[in-house]
Amino acid sequence: MEEDKEQKECPLCEVSEETLQRLKDNENKITKKEKYFLKKERKEKEHFNKIHRKKIKKIIGISFLALIAGFIIFSLANYIFKEKQDSNQGISRIEIISDEYDAGTVSMADGLVKHTYEIKNNGTGDLKIDKIWTSCMCTSAVLKVGDKTSPKFGMHNNPVLWSEKIAPGETGYLEVSFDPAFHGPEATGYINRTVYLSTNDSQNKKIEVKLIANVTP
Repeated sequence: MEEDKEQKECPLCEVSEETLQRLKDNENKITKKEKYFLKKERKEKEHFNKIHRKKIKKIIGISFLALIAGFIIFSLANYIFKEKQDSNQGISRIEIISDEYDAGTVSMADGLVKHTYEIKNNGTGDLKIDKIWTSCMCTSAVLKVGDKTSPKFGMHNNPVLWSEKIAPGETGYLEVSFDPAFHGPEATGYINRTVYLSTNDSQNKKIEVKLIANVTP
């Protein structure tokens, strides 16, 4: 009697084999559905991520183009501003009458070799020269404008806050000195020395003059 009672209290005991099989089949169907939805959800996420990446690339591309456009606009505006400023203040135009001097054969025993270059301002505004330096320590330069004489410039340790102006139509004189004995008795043969000038001429921001010679003992 007790066994019969226990069997009646167990719900599984009252379920037939067919019902159990149906429940198992139903469970398998639910599992397949879950797998299907998981797969579908994964595909949707991949699709979303793909679209998201495309949007990010598009935003980066647009930002890059906007940056380039901004740079071009800024450069153009700056150029127009400078042109307008030049038209108001005048434009400087530097001219070196002869930018290369051939000293020929020079002897160390004869001392310094000197030459003066004429620097003319053919513009309508002041020509400003704010830096002078040479290509070698054996060479130095001095600029004279009117009654003003600049410090001596060389290859190193030149004045930082120096500048000089040449008025429109006026001429300055760059006196260059070369010491053929500077490098010792063995430094003979062909030499080529350069003096550089930094100017406010928009077409010639950096200009140079040369001195060449054949050095003998």
